[in-house]
Amino acid sequence: MSISNNHWEVNMEFSDTRYNRQMVMPQIGEQGQQKISSGSVVSVGAGGVKSPLLYYLAAAGVGKIKIIDFDRVELSNLNRQILYTTNDIGRYKAEVAAEKLRMLNPDITIEFSTERVTHENIDSMLGNFDVLLEGGDGPDQRLMVNQFAVDNQCPMVHVSAQYAYGYVFTMINKEDPCLNCAFPDLPASRKGPVPVWGPATGIAGVMGANEVLKILLGKGELARGYLMSCSNFQNDYYRLPIPKDPHCPSCGAGK
Repeated sequence: MSISNNHWEVNMEFSDTRYNRQMVMPQIGEQGQQKISSGSVVSVGAGGVKSPLLYYLAAAGVGKIKIIDFDRVELSNLNRQILYTTNDIGRYKAEVAAEKLRMLNPDITIEFSTERVTHENIDSMLGNFDVLLEGGDGPDQRLMVNQFAVDNQCPMVHVSAQYAYGYVFTMINKEDPCLNCAFPDLPASRKGPVPVWGPATGIAGVMGANEVLKILLGKGELARGYLMSCSNFQNDYYRLPIPKDPHCPSCGAGK
């Protein structure tokens, strides 16, 4: 592959840095890397889609990552939650995830909490971050996190995988449809474990990491107003529009 002298000079300049392969990209460069390195992300949950997602954020050099998860590693997690190994069974996911990400990149700040996010502590747990990774233990907590993002105008990325498909969508501000717009039947439909194919969580997690990094960079198209979805047995990638519900109890006109 040919490469111009200018690009070669840039590559040599950053050749001994951790981030040289992304800094030579015209969309990133030194200024873009500074944006990534000064960015902060809080993740509610550290399970299947969050495992590759958090790994790629740490690898890219996101300056501060906070992981919130009160759950412990179980054997049934290990087909898809690739941050964990058999030896981690019984340990808190948040603690193990923080250890693994610090090993990957000791130059960034990794915080973790094993507390459950509640109405009483949500401001202190999720406040003052550039991007929120939506999650929670069941639909009620997910909607609570979604409401926090709506009320505080915090960019939020929702990533999920079920069966053999995964998807991502992003909400930047109150003009965008929210999680409740996308899944108005969430409380009734999202209870209990669901079947899931490990590679689906991996693909969805990488898609989510890509969304977060584009938000921090302020560049690229975001999945706003639609689900970016993949079906792994059919090899289909498609956009599913999400209309904003004017009567949404979370982000509608009455809020």
